[in-house]
Amino acid sequence: MNKLLYRLPSKTVNRIERILLIAQTDFHIRYYGSKLGVLWAFINPFFQILVYYFAFTYLMGTGSQPNFILYLFTGIITWQFFSETSSASIRLFLSKRFILQNIKINKIDFFISLLISKFRGFMVNFGIFIAFSLLFFDPVYSWNLLYLIPVLIGLLLFSIGITFILATLFIFFRDLDHLWSIVLMAGFWAVPIIWDYKIVCQKYPFMLYNPLTTYIINIRQILLENSVPDLEHLYIALIVSSIVAISGYFFMQNSSKKALEFL
Repeated sequence: MNKLLYRLPSKTVNRIERILLIAQTDFHIRYYGSKLGVLWAFINPFFQILVYYFAFTYLMGTGSQPNFILYLFTGIITWQFFSETSSASIRLFLSKRFILQNIKINKIDFFISLLISKFRGFMVNFGIFIAFSLLFFDPVYSWNLLYLIPVLIGLLLFSIGITFILATLFIFFRDLDHLWSIVLMAGFWAVPIIWDYKIVCQKYPFMLYNPLTTYIINIRQILLENSVPDLEHLYIALIVSSIVAISGYFFMQNSSKKALEFL
């Protein structure tokens, strides 16, 4: 990997190294000062899943299926990735304003590093899911796992498109972080994290056109059912995600040039 990297032009190599360094710093600084450090990246999602599982299985009487905890796990870690990435992006320009004003660094590098940092945490959670399912369940995996590649690519495209938009809007609208927290709270219940999409989406089929809904459903179809995901809705989700990413990028590039002066 290093040999291939250093065959690239020096400017490209330096840029990639800078992005990776920022991403690594952002990932580790989150746990800086705590005794357990990065171990909290494993502990937090594990106990969060246990709390949800206990609440919905024993207190609310749902989740009678034996793999309900895996159903919850996949939905929560996917939503958590999007939620954390989008929330962290809102104040991105504000937190990096001195660097942007004094050093010639492409603004998109900060978005890519943020995405890498949060995706790294998502992969940690994903690893916990695989280990948990292998230890306590009897999962069946096949070549259908390859379908995770376009699903995850779509999730990344949609997430970075939203981060472009949020970070730029925050320059003009400083209450955006509070508003976005309300949107995320409502969004948690609007996507099939806890409820069964087959029941709700039969009555409200338009909800399937939300890319996050499609990606969560696809991930469950691949990991829990060992089946080919719903390709029709996956294609639509990929197209929508690409449009969001491209539109968000141009919106950020065009609007943030003069807008950064307000910071």
